[in-house]
Amino acid sequence: MTARLPAWNGWGKLVVGAVGQIVACVLMLFLNASSPVWMLLVVALVFGVPQGLNNLGLQNSVYRQADPERMGASSGLLRTFSYMGSMVASAASAFAFGRHADTGGMHVLAWVMIGAATLFLLIAVVDRSLGRLAV
Repeated sequence: MTARLPAWNGWGKLVVGAVGQIVACVLMLFLNASSPVWMLLVVALVFGVPQGLNNLGLQNSVYRQADPERMGASSGLLRTFSYMGSMVASAASAFAFGRHADTGGMHVLAWVMIGAATLFLLIAVVDRSLGRLAV
């Protein structure tokens, strides 16, 4: 018999993922034109962990909360809003970088992402229904 940690339900994954996003975005603020390649790799690795946790947490949340007869529609809505988020991210990148990519634009984008990740964290913490989800 194995013990299951309640913190690793959908809620725990989303909270840890949001905190990881904030950490990765703060690390972006320390990058500049003279940053070594290894620093870029570290930031990319730090971004990868929350990406995986958030995907798993969101899928867990949908599959645990959706009515079985509406599972297909619920899964489709998850993917639809994921694509909408990608479009908003593209618009934010265009806003931050303008006609050319530079360190200043990357820092603007990092601040935008810190704001979005903080909002994501607040929503995950406040939503009481996520804490009741089983692993």
